[in-house]
Amino acid sequence: MSRIQFLASSKPLIMPKEIEDYNNNGIYELGMCFSVYEADQWWCDIVKPVLSMPYIYEASGIGNHYFFVYLEKYMDIGDVLELYEIPVQKWYEEYIQRVLENPEPITINVASYTYQNQYGIYQLNPKKWVEELSHRTLLTERGVTTIVKY
Repeated sequence: MSRIQFLASSKPLIMPKEIEDYNNNGIYELGMCFSVYEADQWWCDIVKPVLSMPYIYEASGIGNHYFFVYLEKYMDIGDVLELYEIPVQKWYEEYIQRVLENPEPITINVASYTYQNQYGIYQLNPKKWVEELSHRTLLTERGVTTIVKY
C-alpha cells in the first residue's frame, strides 16, 4: 500500500546535525531515518484543508527513534507540529473528506507529558514518556495529530 506522511510546522523545520549525521550513515536506504523535505505545492494544496500550520513537509520515519529524539531534544517551547498520513495516495480525496466530516484528532503535549485521543487524556510518565509515546498511535488516516510544547 502506498502511504505518504506529512508534517506541518509552526516554523521552518531545520533537521538537527545529530539526526542528519545519522541519516547520512547509509541508514536512509533501510527506511530507518526520520527526514523531512518541503512538500510540493500540489500536495500542499491538497492537505491544506486538514493542516493549519504554514510550513508543510513530506516526511518519512515518523515514529522512528530519531523522530522521538527530535521531540525530546529539539522542540522548543511554543512549537507546534501537525502529523497526517494518507494511506493510499490515489484515493486521497476520500481520506481528506473523512477527516473533514468526522475527525478523530490526537493531541500530544511534550511539555506536560499528555496524550489525548477520542477515548480520553492519558498522562505519560515524565521519566519514560518517550518510551510510552513510542507505543501509542501517532498517525492515523482518521485525523491530524498535533504535537505541542507548552
